[in-house]
Amino acid sequence: MEVINDLFRWCNDIGMYASDRPINDVGDVEGSCVHRSPYCDDTCFNIKLYRMYPNMGKRDVRCEKEWVNINEQNVHMVSKHFKRKRKQTKRIRHMTRGEAFKTAEDVYRVKAMAEEMPDTTWWIPTKAWRDPAIRFLLEVEIMPMRNIALNASTDPSTTKEQWESLLNSGWNIMFYGDNDMTYDPITGERMFACPKTHKHIKGHCADCKAGCFSQTTSFGRRQTVHLREH
Repeated sequence: MEVINDLFRWCNDIGMYASDRPINDVGDVEGSCVHRSPYCDDTCFNIKLYRMYPNMGKRDVRCEKEWVNINEQNVHMVSKHFKRKRKQTKRIRHMTRGEAFKTAEDVYRVKAMAEEMPDTTWWIPTKAWRDPAIRFLLEVEIMPMRNIALNASTDPSTTKEQWESLLNSGWNIMFYGDNDMTYDPITGERMFACPKTHKHIKGHCADCKAGCFSQTTSFGRRQTVHLREH
């Protein structure tokens, strides 16, 4: 692996670079959303986008091939890639499409990137918490890292038992899928209203000091974030 060409793209909407992976199987490339919920199956807007923009799926395949080739021996290529960038790299997101933690190998791949770029905060919403083995690795290897903002992605199909388990394990929670559900179903506390989706502040994610990033900016404070539907 000599260069990274496709994996990261600048996203004006969130004000940072972000990676992508294919959500479903494309040709001989397996999709990454293996931990998806029933709600994902019913509502994923990316399926429609793939039909509308065929080149998006082709790019995601190229992204996948670059992603799976990153390892501890060549991870320096990631930092080298970003040294050439003029836009901010203080925060980068995994993934805007697809799942960062499809396999156990992905856990150590993400960890290697975070260790390689300790001055960058890596924002990672994930549904991999739904897999007990991957969740264990995330809680041991990823959650203690101060430059990773890890968020358990939840939705209306998440049960109260699952939600309570996440709270008890100290996860930051990101909820999407019901504009009227603004209170935590376990604690009864009002969720943190995402400024980007509730107030339509474009690019706010790059500077937000609460919500999804609370664990990396407020010394471990956990929050439950409410994302308003588009």
